[in-house]
Amino acid sequence: MKLLQDIPALKDPVLIAAFSGWNDASEVATWSARFLVRKWKAVKFAEIDPEEYYVFTETRPTVKIVGPSMRTIDWPSNKLYYYKNPFDGSDFIILVGVEPQLKWQTFVTELTDLIKQLKVSLVITLGGLLAAVPHSAPPRITGTATDPRFQAPPSRPRPSGYRGPTGILGVLNTTCNKESITTASIWGNVPHYLQASPNVRVASAVLERLNNVLALGLDLRGPMSLATKFDHRVSELVSGNPEVAAYVQQLEEEEQHDQDYEEDRATRDFGQQTPLSSEDIMLELEEFFKKGQDEDAGP
Repeated sequence: MKLLQDIPALKDPVLIAAFSGWNDASEVATWSARFLVRKWKAVKFAEIDPEEYYVFTETRPTVKIVGPSMRTIDWPSNKLYYYKNPFDGSDFIILVGVEPQLKWQTFVTELTDLIKQLKVSLVITLGGLLAAVPHSAPPRITGTATDPRFQAPPSRPRPSGYRGPTGILGVLNTTCNKESITTASIWGNVPHYLQASPNVRVASAVLERLNNVLALGLDLRGPMSLATKFDHRVSELVSGNPEVAAYVQQLEEEEQHDQDYEEDRATRDFGQQTPLSSEDIMLELEEFFKKGQDEDAGP
């Protein structure tokens, strides 16, 4: 762990962690975490050296032009920020990272040691998953929690019945639980036929859940406005494609009758189940939303 400044003295800190990669469908988690960093003007105080944890031929560093004939290299990063709450309540640490490819247990041990050193009272992990849910329904939030604030209705996320491959969030949560560190996970369910990034509608729902449960007092009008524009554009695109519209209607009917939903329906591989397996349609969606995000210049 590379400290960029002295570790701040924090009051009963809560850690909010998000990693890009397998845990972050449509950038739901990392977009939400970066919003908090910007909104709070959080201060970067540490980062994890990427050398041990990444295969750089798979997660390649990127080159940026920073001046005339001057370039810099951005390596995969795991950066930690802090926010000192001026009001009553906990301070916050925000981790925005990239899921590592190597030495997961070592990576999580390094992170857990810092969590214990900073006396973190609660670890909240954010995630995004692809699921068979319609874009027209209110965004579905699933997850697990050992913190009682997340277990009481209406804040309690739908319980996860998922069994199968896990990501770095699963390892981090399990390790924290073994260390008697209170945890909660919040997962935004992304319609699998809309893999445009970022999905601001689902990310806004994740932020809203955090805001309500932790009484953060965040002004979410910006993300909500962007989510409304996103929603309108999705509906416009779907209504113009009869094949897609028919599939969405099928999902809406399933949603209406599915009161006992379990996260088992969520999956990373939908194969040929849907008419949107067509590469041409997916490219059309990607191009549509890239243009939309550029025009909106959202946060």
